[in-house]
Amino acid sequence: MIGEVFDGRYRIIRLLGRGGMGSVYEAQHTGTNRRVAVKVVNTRHSRDSEDNILRFQREAKAAGSVDTQHIAQVLDAGTDLRMGAPYMVMELLDGEDLSRLLDRTGPLPPEVVLRIAAQACVGLHKAHEAGIVHRDIKPGNLFLARRDHGEVLVKILDFGIAKIKPSAGEQGEASSLTETGGLLGSPLYLSPEQARSAKRIDRRADLWSLGVVLYRAISGHNPYEKTRSLYDLIVQICDDPPPPIQDVAPWVPPEVAAILHGALRISPDARFPSAAAMLDAIKPLLPGGWALREEMLAPLPEPARSVVAPRYSGAARERATPARRPRRGGAAATRSAPPDSAPPPPPDRGRAAPRAVAARLVGAACAIGLGAFGLSRAVQAPPPPEGGVLPAGAAAASAPAAPPAQPPAERPSPDAPPDGAFRRVKLVVMPSGVSAEVDGAPARVQDGILDIVGGLGTVHTVRLFQGKDDVQGEVVITESGALPPKMELAPSRPPPAQAKVPPRARADADNPLISDVFR
Repeated sequence: MIGEVFDGRYRIIRLLGRGGMGSVYEAQHTGTNRRVAVKVVNTRHSRDSEDNILRFQREAKAAGSVDTQHIAQVLDAGTDLRMGAPYMVMELLDGEDLSRLLDRTGPLPPEVVLRIAAQACVGLHKAHEAGIVHRDIKPGNLFLARRDHGEVLVKILDFGIAKIKPSAGEQGEASSLTETGGLLGSPLYLSPEQARSAKRIDRRADLWSLGVVLYRAISGHNPYEKTRSLYDLIVQICDDPPPPIQDVAPWVPPEVAAILHGALRISPDARFPSAAAMLDAIKPLLPGGWALREEMLAPLPEPARSVVAPRYSGAARERATPARRPRRGGAAATRSAPPDSAPPPPPDRGRAAPRAVAARLVGAACAIGLGAFGLSRAVQAPPPPEGGVLPAGAAAASAPAAPPAQPPAERPSPDAPPDGAFRRVKLVVMPSGVSAEVDGAPARVQDGILDIVGGLGTVHTVRLFQGKDDVQGEVVITESGALPPKMELAPSRPPPAQAKVPPRARADADNPLISDVFR
């Protein structure tokens, strides 16, 4: 194809890459002379061509419907009549993906990883707002695009297996593409609900995958890289929280570890409820913004690797507590997910369920060529905030108690350092008139401020309640204050009004002859 004019408009210059689904070429528009990337679907193999075309069409639709600089821009799409090959025209990017960078540098400085995460959260927030769940976030799909004057911009690539919220006229098509029960995504970055092949996958699956990406970028290791078979990997993802990041990278500050593990909770209801909420937790750690420059993309210096940061206890507590699976009808312990989030996945059928799912998925993976995957290694216009509360831990909320007239006596935290180096941080709570508990004890809220006392890096469970509404989350004491800096109790939505059933309809429903016909 080199030198040919594709679809009468794009002169092919050179091959950029080739995969199982197709090829990507650098091309030049014959009318404007603009250099672009043209992705062409491989239709030679009839066995896979239909599936490739469907995924290709979904990618074009998903990426083209989101307007943000943090998702690779789709400029055009169509079919070359001469070859009968569908194609998609995208902006031509200069740079490399995060996977290649990490292969070259190893661990990156925590601040650089947070900057990458913040930009990825902006892109994911825009996609999720458009009703799109990517489902394959991994280092290879985060592209570090070089811009003018040394700036680097994170762009999300490859929406080929994205889950798109269908319009009213597309319900059947969407169901056939997204609810097949197959293994979609890169195994090492699958969320637990994807590993279980759950049909109800929402935006929180992308946050888990992003958390695994950050784990690798900051430590140089994937949390499940030691697993030697796909079967064991599926079971481990479903059952075992990732090892504490500070076990493999002791230099990671506790506030950074809190953000990372906030995305890596097995129950979706215990994770950040949205990409915007995750970004809100990151922003206090990047007071100067999250812009990236080429000179920042350098290995973590050796002296920094010898630092032992204060311990974040939340990850160890998560591993010590049996994973609570999401159940039909609500969250396991908290109401951290926003009211408009998708319902949780169906309940698991006991402890053996992940192993049964793993066995089924291994068979499916082998059928689609995933059985031999390797496991040896693995601008600034923020979106409107959506809460900003760190996900709650595994501890159940204690019974409501009326707040006392006076604040309780300060007490040592069980996770505090022995030298008594306590810190007092202020957490903004909304609305200002809520009642509060800290670590199960009543606490005083004054003018919308809740004081929390403890050692650097300690994690404290905060519960806000007012009337029948309550919310629970974790707050980490850091050098810069409380993380997250604020916590909000959103009023619950009133139950939907139920339509009155006419007496005749109720009588018909009670008639076994009629009800059997329409059952």
